[in-house]
Amino acid sequence: MKILSILSLTTFAAGLPLLAQTCSTIPGASVADGSVNATAIFNVGDGFVTVSVTNLLSDPKSAGQLLSGLQFTLASGSSTGTLASSSAIIRSVKKGGSFIDQGPNATGWALDTGNGGFLLCALCNDLGAIGPKRLLLGDTNSSTGLYTSANSSIAGNRPHNPFTAGTAVFIINAPGAAAGYKVSSATFFFGTAEGASGVPGVGVAAGSACSGGPRQ
Repeated sequence: MKILSILSLTTFAAGLPLLAQTCSTIPGASVADGSVNATAIFNVGDGFVTVSVTNLLSDPKSAGQLLSGLQFTLASGSSTGTLASSSAIIRSVKKGGSFIDQGPNATGWALDTGNGGFLLCALCNDLGAIGPKRLLLGDTNSSTGLYTSANSSIAGNRPHNPFTAGTAVFIINAPGAAAGYKVSSATFFFGTAEGASGVPGVGVAAGSACSGGPRQ
């Protein structure tokens, strides 16, 4: 799966290239419904943070394995911001595992900054999110091209369809952010119960150590 980012290593701020920081779920991570695997790429610049999030688990069995939120903190302690834009493929999964893509569109997620950090969430309905729809889905089964393993919580499930798919890109206006600021912690959330399945994130690139914890 290709991971796309609107702002990449070629983005410049104050004349210097921004260095991407990558955090992923801990190796072998799982929740009650099975294994999970996700990654987030952060670019922090003067007054903004760009986050590119991908669910790396192919052919999921249950909605409990779909990404519903990402909480992160900046080492600087800055936590003020608004969601400027978001985009992902909008995908409906039918009974039997076939799917229809409706093209890229806004994710329907929201940004919560009320807990001392940044929380991108599909289930923050009080902030305008439209969950339990639009949870982030991984790729299909590589052999069948379908969501072969998907149970009724995914395939043909009206309350949960459509989903987001591919890489979801979020641009956050963050007045307190500056180029060079690092993400000090990240936690990935899965499933349709807000905050229930938090999985710590770890840095997977040189100089990109990050760790996560339960949502406060």
